[in-house]
Order: sequence, then C-alpha cells, then structure tokens
Amino acid sequence: MKLANVEYLFPFVAVVECPQEAMLRAIGPTLVCTAITEDRRFSQDLLDATSIDRLNLGPLPTTAFDWRQPHEGNLVEFLFRHRAVQIAQAGSV
Repeated sequence: MKLANVEYLFPFVAVVECPQEAMLRAIGPTLVCTAITEDRRFSQDLLDATSIDRLNLGPLPTTAFDWRQPHEGNLVEFLFRHRAVQIAQAGSV
C-alpha cells in the first residue's frame, strides 16, 4: 500500500486493493474520496469520517465542483496559503 500513502500533483488516482473494513484507516486524511458502493453501512461510515474533506458517493467525476458546497472554492486555496509581502524601497526609511 506504499502507493496509497504518496501525494502526487493533480490529477492523479491510485487504485489499490484493501479490505473494506480497513479502508478508512488505510487512506487516512484525504482531500477527495470517491466511493462507488451500494453498501449503506459503508456509505454511512464514509459520511461519518472527519478525515475526508470532500466525499463523492457514486460515479461522480472527481473534478466536478459544486460551488454551493462548503470548501469547494478554488483548488489553489487548498494548495497554497495566503500571504502578503511588502518590500521597502532602498532609502525609504
């Protein structure tokens, strides 16, 4: 499962085998999780997981955003922190 714990630039997907009962522990914190399952108990476990920032239940494209959803904003906000920088001109102090 080494591949599952490596972060790559977007877009990237890794498909690995993992027993369903170990899945949430194995994936750890994740920005986007897409689950294609008809298992209602597992779907509820995914909904209850606070380690998943965005959850897609069913065959939804990972890149499909809904701007009305919380935290969907610009992907850049996930990847970079806001920072202001000012540089004084030489001799201005």
